[in-house]
Amino acid sequence: MGNEQHSIELKFEGNGIKPSKVRASEVAELITSFEAALLAVVKDNNYEFEDAEVLISFDAIQDKSLSIKCLAHSAKLVLPAFALVATSFTNAEFNNLPSASLEHLRKITKFSKKHKCSGFLIQDGARLAEFDQNTEVTHSDAGTLRGDTTVYGMVLKAGGDNPRVTLKIDDNYTVSFDVKRDIAVKLAELLYKEVGLRGNARWDRKTYKVLDFRADAIVYLEQTDIQKTFQELGQLYSSTFKNIKGLNSFNS
Repeated sequence: MGNEQHSIELKFEGNGIKPSKVRASEVAELITSFEAALLAVVKDNNYEFEDAEVLISFDAIQDKSLSIKCLAHSAKLVLPAFALVATSFTNAEFNNLPSASLEHLRKITKFSKKHKCSGFLIQDGARLAEFDQNTEVTHSDAGTLRGDTTVYGMVLKAGGDNPRVTLKIDDNYTVSFDVKRDIAVKLAELLYKEVGLRGNARWDRKTYKVLDFRADAIVYLEQTDIQKTFQELGQLYSSTFKNIKGLNSFNS
């Protein structure tokens, strides 16, 4: 990828669709949603990402159809995110995308439904994926659990224009999620320290890895062995799932 200039494109065809037949506000929303959907994936997979970094910039709109072409300035971040979104459309499987990305992709597919046209994701002139008015952007909760819990980990990042936090749960596992500004401010003072965040989580039934999380409050930890904390959590999970009544607090 190096310093080469790459282009990514969101294109709509069919039913006579083109910019001159669409409200300017709709085109603006498509551009915003396109960028935001990719940004959410980048943030989810790169905790060191800074909001100030420009990932893509608007390049052109073509009136032959409705083509929104952008330039990918950070190819090493943008292209993998774009490929993941394209693969999700191709496989009709969106569970690997963060919830924030799904929200914006639904706005894009809503445009196809309204104007009865097809959409295409294109990189450097090559079509990677397509969708149409029948495409549904959904995720399945099969294989996951949701419930109120406390997530423990080391604060790796906290802040940004749209406040976001990254916790290191263990040596190979980090989780990132949006937080309220007041929580981000407090966590920014606790960088590289162990904390607990109380809130609502969705996690994998088999691995217990957190997939989505909404933080409501910070649990301040005393200086204690974090491994001991994880051991205690493991015992708690074990006893919880052995007790069938304990499952009543989760929404599967």
